[in-house]
Amino acid sequence: MSSLLSISNQILILLTLLTVFGCGGQKSVQEPKVTYYIHAEDTDNAKETKVADYLRQHMQGRTKARLLTNNASACDKEVTLHIGDDFGGDYSVQYEDGKCKMSARTERTMTWLLYQFIKHEGNTYGDMTVDDLPPDMFPLRDTTITFPFEYRDIYMPCNQNMDMTLLLGLNNLEVDWALWGHQLSRVLGSNGDNSYGFQNMSPDLFARSGGLSHPEQFCFSSNKLYDLTVQYIIEQYGDGTKYPNRFTISPNDNAVVCQCRQCESAGNTRDNATPAVIRFIEQLATRFPKHTFFIPAYLTTKEVPDHKLPSNVGVFLSAIDYPRAVGSVDSPQAQEFFSSLEAWKKVTNTIYVWDYICNFDDYLTPYPVLYSMQERFREYRKRGVKGLFLNGSGYFYSTTQEAYTFFLAELMMNPDLDIPTMVKSYYMDVLPHIGEYCSQMYLLLEEVARERGKALPMYGGIEDAINSYLNEDLYREFYDKFIHMNLEEMTFRESVIYNKTRQIISFSMLELARYNGLDPEKGYLYKGDDGEWHVKEDLLGAVKDLSNITDEDGLFVLTANEHASMDHMDRINEAGVYIADYENECAAWLQAQPWNGDLLLGRELTIHSAFWVTTTKRLTDGVIGISQSYHWGWELMPQKDLSIELPADCLDGASEIIIGFLNFERHNMAPPAEVALWADGKLVKTLRRESSLDYYEEGERVVYHSHIQIPDASSFELRLTQSKTHVRDLAIDEIIIK
Repeated sequence: MSSLLSISNQILILLTLLTVFGCGGQKSVQEPKVTYYIHAEDTDNAKETKVADYLRQHMQGRTKARLLTNNASACDKEVTLHIGDDFGGDYSVQYEDGKCKMSARTERTMTWLLYQFIKHEGNTYGDMTVDDLPPDMFPLRDTTITFPFEYRDIYMPCNQNMDMTLLLGLNNLEVDWALWGHQLSRVLGSNGDNSYGFQNMSPDLFARSGGLSHPEQFCFSSNKLYDLTVQYIIEQYGDGTKYPNRFTISPNDNAVVCQCRQCESAGNTRDNATPAVIRFIEQLATRFPKHTFFIPAYLTTKEVPDHKLPSNVGVFLSAIDYPRAVGSVDSPQAQEFFSSLEAWKKVTNTIYVWDYICNFDDYLTPYPVLYSMQERFREYRKRGVKGLFLNGSGYFYSTTQEAYTFFLAELMMNPDLDIPTMVKSYYMDVLPHIGEYCSQMYLLLEEVARERGKALPMYGGIEDAINSYLNEDLYREFYDKFIHMNLEEMTFRESVIYNKTRQIISFSMLELARYNGLDPEKGYLYKGDDGEWHVKEDLLGAVKDLSNITDEDGLFVLTANEHASMDHMDRINEAGVYIADYENECAAWLQAQPWNGDLLLGRELTIHSAFWVTTTKRLTDGVIGISQSYHWGWELMPQKDLSIELPADCLDGASEIIIGFLNFERHNMAPPAEVALWADGKLVKTLRRESSLDYYEEGERVVYHSHIQIPDASSFELRLTQSKTHVRDLAIDEIIIK
């Protein structure tokens, strides 16, 4: 945590780094197209003179031409810098007779603004190397802007580096928060872990309920906990006079509520910890009036306090149930969220919203969230929300994260921006050879999502994407054109982004093909002239593309983070599943060719359960499930009274049965205890989970496999006995009979 490092020092480091990075590969330029006279408005103002020095140093460091002059009458452009709160906004740009005056309320905002200026000047005149800077959104006419949100944070790889945080005008949880999320255990020296030492600390620190001490939760009436928290704040962050900071004071992530006498007297109930937590926070807020303290409206602290909170106490509201869909503002879920927001507004003036911008089960398939988030930002602005934290893929790469971090950063500054203009200008700046095509594709996906108006999945697979926003034909066309683009014409930056994009859209294409099974146009197989099934060549190419590895230089292009680990760029989802593991299972499936000799291939099956009757071909399409996610080739169904009819006309000569299940008890799924084959109402064979002859494991995919003798019969049925663990559902991928 580098919160004690002043913003001024961070800016100085940033400028030094970018000056170094910006000097690489420059052309020797003898005469500049434009010369600049850069100065502080008030030469006695230390902040203004410092940023003026920084701007001069950084601009000159990006070129060999002599850009700068100390003579106002000899320059082509005079630039005046002002820092203060006397111009009525967060930043301002004013033009007059070849002069440009830039004003900002804070040094941090000025840093963002001056790099926008540098980018604009470099793009316009070509004298400076500026391709390492974010795209140019610098205003071309007199402009004064007040940001709608004082706090703007995006949890994506691009914003894990403080350099990019400043360049994008964002906040960063690593430097802008002292305690974040469920980190209160840090005050006990446990670093957030329920370690042995943490468990054996004084019981006075921990919740009591039902006559028992619960070391997994705090007692917020504990004087010891308060004293330790005060000590931690003073030692680590000071009293806030010099460096004011933000603290989240949150119970641990569980449903335990302290029921000790002090907490009960504060107003705690079995499921409401708000009274004791708020009392604890108010004590801290009084002790440290320069710091700001937040309570998350989450789990046991959802209830709104019954009184006005101190001015330095705010709330973090989660928008997880507010559908990510254009036009969903009037939905019941949204109205419930806004009702909570309005209730909190009565007790605090500082409301931050925790929102979500990814499919956390699939970071790789495109996620067109711009129009939806723009609508939400406008609604938050209207309702007086002061801060936004957008929860994305964190340290893991997600599709087009470098672009969407920029787009969302700009929309948080100005929710009224024209999205097509912003998207096109970004891609043409970053990808000069392929940007036009990429911007067209991603804008089409955004348009489909906007027109359908369906909620984007937060935890979904390819079927959820298809049902909500993904146009399959459009995406296949994009994929076919994209993989055949000419790499030789691209810049290094383009080639890095191209190769990464090619890898991640290959994952989506594989899942689309697997979802469509034996469909002749959209599936993964084709029937050759020899009458046999063969894997389509583009699917084999997609599997190969999954093995792409981004080198260290490429990682810097994707994240602007020299500390990025290779691990951080090759995961598929929030659970941290590696692309390589998915690729290996796909390759093994295609190599095994389980469809060969399968008597049930392509046949429709009828499924009965205690709740419904349905038909499907998904269990006979040759698609084997990938073991690390229930989205990848699995059919989910309730275990109770489950049976599957098998077509009698195709079982002649059968001698082998193979059925795959997913063992995912953490998601309330488990294989059945038994699978029994019945013919004309008579038991033929029972396969038991306890039997090593009938049952084996392939990681979290488990298989019932047995040799059988099929009698002459007019009807066949598989009856599945519910798992002894009493989980609700099962996931089954394929029934193969050979």
